[in-house]
Parts: sequence; C-alpha cells; structure tokens
Amino acid sequence: MKIVNILGSPRKNGTSSRIAHAFTETARAYGATVSDYHLNLMRYRGCQGCEGCHTRSDRCVLLDDVTPLLAEMYVADIVVFSSPIYFGDTCGQFKSFYDRMWSLINTDQANDAENSSRLPPGKIALLILTHVERAGVYADVVERYTNYLELYGFEVRTITAGGLRLQSNADIDEHLDVASNLARELIRGQ
Repeated sequence: MKIVNILGSPRKNGTSSRIAHAFTETARAYGATVSDYHLNLMRYRGCQGCEGCHTRSDRCVLLDDVTPLLAEMYVADIVVFSSPIYFGDTCGQFKSFYDRMWSLINTDQANDAENSSRLPPGKIALLILTHVERAGVYADVVERYTNYLELYGFEVRTITAGGLRLQSNADIDEHLDVASNLARELIRGQ
C-alpha cells in the first residue's frame, strides 16, 4: 500500500503533523510505504490560473517541487492531507498546494462528479485539520475540503482536532489514537 503524506503545517512537529505522523507510522508498521511532503520546506507556486493543465496537458504545467507530489497522487492508495486552520481556513502553504490540485480535474466532465477526476478510482483521503477554537467552529472548512476531495474521487475520512492550546506540544493523545486506529483499520482492510 502506497501513502502520500502532505504536511501543510509550517511547524514540522505541529499538531496536525503529529496526528498525520501517528497515522503514517502505524501504517508503516503494517507494511505501507509512505512519502512525506513538508510543504513549508518545498519551493512551489500556487495555481497560476493559466489552464495549461486543461488546454496543453493533462497535468499541471508548472515545474517545481509540487510536480512529483501531484504525480505520486496518481499511484497512491491513500493521501493524507493535514493542515492547521488559521484565520478561518487552512494555512497558506496548504491552500497554495491545494489550488494546484485543480490540474487533477477533467473540466470536460466537471458537471459529472463521477467522471470529473483524472485520478484513478478507489483512493482514500484522510483530511486532518486542527485549530484552537472550540470543537465544531470550523465545520464549514471540514465540509468544504471534504466536498472537494470527493470531487477528486476520494473516499474521505476526517480527523478534526479543535479547542487545542496554541502550543504545538498540546496534549493530543486522543487524536493520535484515532489516527493510529484508523491506519490499522484501513491497512488491514486492504
């Protein structure tokens, strides 16, 4: 099983990254291979709106550190998307990457949700979002990103950790356990 782990947090050991790593470490223990991408350490631009991915190519035409990441999504079984929520949405590093995923949509089929993704079917997305506000405050963010991931053809699982302290070493054992248990479930079920 192939897992792509996209870490949006600017903090390498931030809360969302720690939860993502709990998932991937457990998955590795069960034989999965994992590719980690720390967006904050990569050099890339956000979507330029050039539509080259729909007029000149079936892939994003920008060539930078996101190019191999987008390519790996085609062969991954599970893609982990993790980000803290800052000021009502995912952090900037994550959002800039997420906009580049526009290249994964076949715009000729955009009105047919079952055929709109260029990705092969059968993929699972794990969306991990963390924030300091009370639980449930950012349900709209979870719903919005879940809907987009479903448009890309993913079966979506979510872990949302709200009401956290600002420090990245906040007690998140409950969420780490949820991530580990989900990894066991998904890897054993394959």
